[in-house]
Amino acid sequence: VDPYMRGMMRDAKGYYRQPFEPGRPLSSRGIARVIKAGPGVGSGFREGDVLGGMLPWSSHALLDRKAQAQAQLVDSRLLGVLPLPCCLGVMGAPGLAAYGSLKRIAQPRAGEVAYVSGAAGAVGLAAGQLLARVYGCTVIGSAGSDEKVALLKQHGFHAAFNYKTSSTAEALQQAAPGGIDIYFDNVGGPTLDAVLAAARPHARIVACGAISQYDTPEAQRYGVKHLMNVITQRIRLQGFIVGDYAAELAAEFHEEMTQHVLAGKVQALHHVTHGLENAGAAFVDMMGGG
Repeated sequence: VDPYMRGMMRDAKGYYRQPFEPGRPLSSRGIARVIKAGPGVGSGFREGDVLGGMLPWSSHALLDRKAQAQAQLVDSRLLGVLPLPCCLGVMGAPGLAAYGSLKRIAQPRAGEVAYVSGAAGAVGLAAGQLLARVYGCTVIGSAGSDEKVALLKQHGFHAAFNYKTSSTAEALQQAAPGGIDIYFDNVGGPTLDAVLAAARPHARIVACGAISQYDTPEAQRYGVKHLMNVITQRIRLQGFIVGDYAAELAAEFHEEMTQHVLAGKVQALHHVTHGLENAGAAFVDMMGGG
């Protein structure tokens, strides 16, 4: 399950993906095993192969040529070493989102101070570990429970706080009195505002998501108040879609992230909900920060 699916559950004007079709299975990135490869298909897949791609929420699926062309084999080096769900997380689109946007937008430098919101999610956790253990930044994270805060501290974050029980502005002032150089934004809203107020000159903000606003009617969405700081502090604020990096960086990401994961610099975590009948509940739980 992934937050981007929320926008596909309504006909959201200007959204980057087409809405789901009523009466047809939902689809998202998944992992599957090939149980039958028809003759002359030309996909290059063989029976027994493990592949990843956009797949329907069903126990079995017949992939047409377009779906086959978009699917990719799972690296054999990872099979039996990492649990398969990790290929949907740190070694999948969430990992590429973190890797690509840090490389192209944040451009971290050792010693800089970075803050990651939604840091216990798949993208946020990958971004935080890369910033701390690969780029050498001081990393602050926020999450929605004390258990998640503890998890962040166990995985390379130098400081972390529970945004539900702490003021973000006060927490950032305490953890980074000199200001923020990099903000990896997964939540938007008031948290983005707090960072704009705390940003150092030439800070970079990676606009990855705005989950705090996804279920809010347009007329009630939070109005960011400190946008003038983008000018006065010469802040770079840039959004992206993970597909922006698929063609350019996919091979590089796959090789480098594999090495980071195997070396333990980036640890692959996952949460599994068993049974397709429970997929809807898992989605709702994720959107609520569970």
